[in-house]
Amino acid sequence: MSALKEHLSLVRAFLRSKFRVCILLCTAGFFAAGIAGYFIGNMSPETVESVIGYFMATVEQSGVIEDDGSISTFALLANNWSAMLISVLYGLIPFAFLPLSSLLINGFILGITGAMYQGYGQTLALWLSALLPHGVFEIPALILSIACGVYLCVQISKLILRYPNRTPMLEVFCNILRVVLLLVAPLTIAAAFVEAYITPVIMSLFI
Repeated sequence: MSALKEHLSLVRAFLRSKFRVCILLCTAGFFAAGIAGYFIGNMSPETVESVIGYFMATVEQSGVIEDDGSISTFALLANNWSAMLISVLYGLIPFAFLPLSSLLINGFILGITGAMYQGYGQTLALWLSALLPHGVFEIPALILSIACGVYLCVQISKLILRYPNRTPMLEVFCNILRVVLLLVAPLTIAAAFVEAYITPVIMSLFI
């Protein structure tokens, strides 16, 4: 237990370090992409149809939806886990900042779904009921994982450029691993179970 407390203390210290800049920038980028997706979706219904069609095809291929239309919790968890781990691992590629592509795509799709609900004459309450129950866990997990990828990309780029006063890479990897295991993993697990079992119930109250 003392070891866990020590690691949690190190995570808190890391969150208060320069890493928080990555978190703030990723949060701003995510919601900016969401706002852009919402306005573009309202101006171009064809964009909504193509993006939602692509998204639904991706969901079907992932095996998240069961034959009876219900959500497979473990398939959803595995899908979210793989997506977030890939976002972190993209940071191993220097200078490209590839994790940001995942950030912007997810934010854009979020905004597009808002435009879709409005276009179909649905209420804001229904859209929020479909998003917020699991989104309060999934969105922070997504932003944290992408922030880890961005931070990793920055540090590897500094290493290649022989940047002075850079953070030792062992410390970088340890900090990222703690965030993934102690924050992203629990949030992702909570999001999967809420999306599978609670979100549909809350949505039914607004239909």
